[in-house]
Amino acid sequence: MKLDFKDLALRFIFGGAAVAACYIILQIIPSKSFAGDFAAFPAVMAAAVIMAGHFGTSEQASDIALGASAGMIGCTICVFTAAFCMEHLNRWGLSIIIALIIWFFSSYFATRLIQGFLGKMKEKRQQKTHY
Repeated sequence: MKLDFKDLALRFIFGGAAVAACYIILQIIPSKSFAGDFAAFPAVMAAAVIMAGHFGTSEQASDIALGASAGMIGCTICVFTAAFCMEHLNRWGLSIIIALIIWFFSSYFATRLIQGFLGKMKEKRQQKTHY
């Protein structure tokens, strides 16, 4: 795989600008609980899908979006795990480590589930067109 510096720079600019904008919003909004919604903004996903679609194919962009969806499911599980662990263990560092491990595995399993579901949907469509 050839390293494309233009592609890398554009991803850095799009992703970084979105993350920076979310951070600014986090600092401005008085309700930190609501501001946390912006911490979950899919900035990197949007940049990755745009770049994959622009420099690649729609299928590549779709694969990126599928992975991002699974990752977001993993993020949801990660946040609940972190909150639960912080409440019960009273050790924020350990809680974050546990939550990140849970994120990794839950994202992986979510990817497998989504791929399986989409594969079955594709098979059903193909069976209907063969009759």
